[in-house]
Amino acid sequence: MKLSIIATLIGAAFVTFVSTPVFAENTIYLTPYVGYSFSDRITDENGIEIRTESDPHIALALETDMDLGRVGLFVSHQPNEYTDIQGDGSFTYVHLQSAIRYNTFTLWDSFFGASLGGTIVDAEWSKDDLLFSAGLLGGIEYHINSSTRLVFEARWLANLIDGDTSAICQLPTGAQTCLISIDSEWLTQFQTNVGITFSF
Repeated sequence: MKLSIIATLIGAAFVTFVSTPVFAENTIYLTPYVGYSFSDRITDENGIEIRTESDPHIALALETDMDLGRVGLFVSHQPNEYTDIQGDGSFTYVHLQSAIRYNTFTLWDSFFGASLGGTIVDAEWSKDDLLFSAGLLGGIEYHINSSTRLVFEARWLANLIDGDTSAICQLPTGAQTCLISIDSEWLTQFQTNVGITFSF
């Protein structure tokens, strides 16, 4: 079920993006990333803490030029482990993004932007498969040659979580089923990424 949601969401965003006239006329930038995610924690209405452990992730960006920057599609997948809650899971971000770019030095560019989209969640503590999410991004890139760049990037990502569900919690009295109730809480993550951009 979740795989079909991921495929549908990524496919729809990709088709919408590549069908625009801007994409057809401009340079295309493809950036695979590896990185590490640092996660915040949230507490539900019953005092149960949901702590997502910091974990590595992979990501991919597909962009094109627009005005003073670039617009594009960003996809990031992070396997997750949780403290005190049984079961592993994952976050998959699918965002449309836009960033303004600056020629900082001869071979260096800097960029700042924002992204908006959804997060496909695979977790026992969330009843929703899809969350609203948004983010801010910034970084620098080094021009290796005319078609290749080395990218250093940081992202702040926020997920809106709302709903009731149950999960196996590791409480002081031992493992037992607990009700998790979350009312419009933001679970945030901070990503550090390193990537290589190829332009076509």
